[in-house]
Amino acid sequence: MLLANTTANNKNDKPSLKKTILTVGKFILFLGIGILLIWLVVKNLSEKDKTEIFTSLKEANYWWIVLAMGTGILAHISRAMRWKMLLEPLDFKPKTSTTFYAVMIGYLGNLALPRLGEVLRCGILKRYEKIPFTQSFGTVITERLIDTLTLLILFITSVWIEYERMHTYISDNIISPLMKKLQAVADNKLMLFGLIGAAVLFFILLFILRKKIFQNPVAHKIRALLVSFLDGIKTISKVKRPFLFIFHSVFIWIMYLMSVYVCVFAFKETSTMTLTDCLAIMCFGSLGVIATPGGIGAYQWIVLQILLFWGYSTAMGVAFGWMAWLAQTVVVLVIGPISFGLLALNNKERQ
Repeated sequence: MLLANTTANNKNDKPSLKKTILTVGKFILFLGIGILLIWLVVKNLSEKDKTEIFTSLKEANYWWIVLAMGTGILAHISRAMRWKMLLEPLDFKPKTSTTFYAVMIGYLGNLALPRLGEVLRCGILKRYEKIPFTQSFGTVITERLIDTLTLLILFITSVWIEYERMHTYISDNIISPLMKKLQAVADNKLMLFGLIGAAVLFFILLFILRKKIFQNPVAHKIRALLVSFLDGIKTISKVKRPFLFIFHSVFIWIMYLMSVYVCVFAFKETSTMTLTDCLAIMCFGSLGVIATPGGIGAYQWIVLQILLFWGYSTAMGVAFGWMAWLAQTVVVLVIGPISFGLLALNNKERQ
């Protein structure tokens, strides 16, 4: 009997172990991409560039960076309050301090492993506020959906504003090469018919195997995710103070924008940047945050490319990118661990 139980436990552990290995593998891969991007930038720096970067960082006005950190903290507080509002329609009223600690620990977790933060946030509410994991996770998905839509709107707005500066670059480096490749495919009849045949075969197989596909565990997970999305969206319609909810949703992104804008005054060379310039940096930089853990490497590389495109030096692009990134990352690295301690202390006082 003991042997049977042990075997059963081992079988149950295998999926968990496989998932853990896959998660760690993804983290190492994307972290490696970030480190590679850092290396590619550093290896191309001349001695003059390195000297200029050091001088820029030495002469920077760090009070502006402190202010940028403050705007980031305000965004996190607002996020915690908005999350609490999403939980209220589900008849849960956690403390604002608990949701704030959970948000900060979540950000800290995302620096370690992608998407770990969302799990940590919900786990904290389950432990300290007795809120079921699945229900709080649905609200987190809702938050992500709102943020994604907001970022998409801001991204389109930024591209529209910067179109005059960007359209030549986009045309020469993206649209023209893409059109040439499509034209090459169209001219190659064999390749064209091959692609059409492959597409037709794919849809035929999809139709034949549709029952097996829908019974697959992956399909069930996708269905569960969609259900969570719908449940989360329902909570938006039931928010008790919709205008306050909208205010927080807007305020969060205004503070994100201000955290970048404030940083420009830390350097004399970037002090002439406009708010719309910073909007572009924030939007495109967000892609870097998605690409690698905490945006390390990718964020700095994207900011460097933007500043080079605008005519700034390599040294200033590197210095500004790292400063803007550190302004927000340091907040997470400091307040995240403190939140762990405060949560434990508050729990001890309750007992």
